[in-house]
Amino acid sequence: MESSSKLVVCISSTALFDCNESHTIWKRDGLEAYIKHQREHIGIPLKPGVGFSLVRSLLELNKVVDQPVVEIVLVSRNDTESGQRIRESINNYKLAIKKMAFTCGTDVTNYLPAWKCDLFLSTEEEQVRKVLSGITSDPFEGIAAGLIYNLTPELLPVQPAVFATSVHSSVALRPKDQVRIVFDGDDVLYSKEPESKLTEYFEQETGSVLLTKGPMQAFALKLQNVRRALGDSNRWRIRTFLIIANTDTSAERVFCTLKEWGLDIDETFILDGSDRTPFLRVIDPSIFFDYLNEHIEPIHSDIPAAHVPHSPRTTSCASIDDVVLTISRHVSRSSTYSEDDSKMKHLKNS
Repeated sequence: MESSSKLVVCISSTALFDCNESHTIWKRDGLEAYIKHQREHIGIPLKPGVGFSLVRSLLELNKVVDQPVVEIVLVSRNDTESGQRIRESINNYKLAIKKMAFTCGTDVTNYLPAWKCDLFLSTEEEQVRKVLSGITSDPFEGIAAGLIYNLTPELLPVQPAVFATSVHSSVALRPKDQVRIVFDGDDVLYSKEPESKLTEYFEQETGSVLLTKGPMQAFALKLQNVRRALGDSNRWRIRTFLIIANTDTSAERVFCTLKEWGLDIDETFILDGSDRTPFLRVIDPSIFFDYLNEHIEPIHSDIPAAHVPHSPRTTSCASIDDVVLTISRHVSRSSTYSEDDSKMKHLKNS
């Protein structure tokens, strides 16, 4: 498969692994204690984070084709030395991640175009918003991004073999090694905002006015290309879902838009205001993308989710680098440090 046709996912270390413990030490005891802790625990793998299962399933796709169809890039604002534990953890879980960046404080998003990134996953809101704000212009055109929400740490096993089934569902329905991606429709896969009063009128009259592209549209099309590259016998390894939560946008208009894009979605749910949570639990997704913070907070403790802050965020959360790092079902919050603290800036986890 040509490199331009590969699905390239850039993921931060805190999205791939659970870095809560080292972050707590850093905030409580300072930089030197953090470095000492990382050195002393190099041989102890970091626990899997929210993005671990998704990454592992995506990498499994490469095992059934002659040429790789997926490429994972680990990006971190740690320096090279502090990143050794991250590298050791990747090796421990036998993740075929060959490309990495340790930027010693430099914003990792600066390098996303160079990596030819299709999807960027991070626990840092500022980075995600930066990428999405440039979704229709250089240099981030065509790059999707999601703000990762952490699962409850106790629900995340250390041994990767456990991830053959769901880490959060009492009855695992997901076939082994299947990648299941759920898109919320509004402001994720498409934008419901009419271009003018005229287009709004024609939608009401005919339902045929196409919706504009959302921040995940290019990623969804790329994912579809990967599935085609897998061949008929392995198409089942990727399954996509669309949730149309309300009737503000007509379902027929959505279907017309998807057809025009040439985008096929396996399962579509028109909920008309119904709670999406029971459906998500049955779907058992590798990840769920939604544009509203309040849709994710009730479910993020047991369903892997990413916020796509394409529209203004309604609540604020803070942690490493002003990131979302929600630790438990009780949603504990950690404080942020000042960007003016130059001593710590170069070792910010990402």
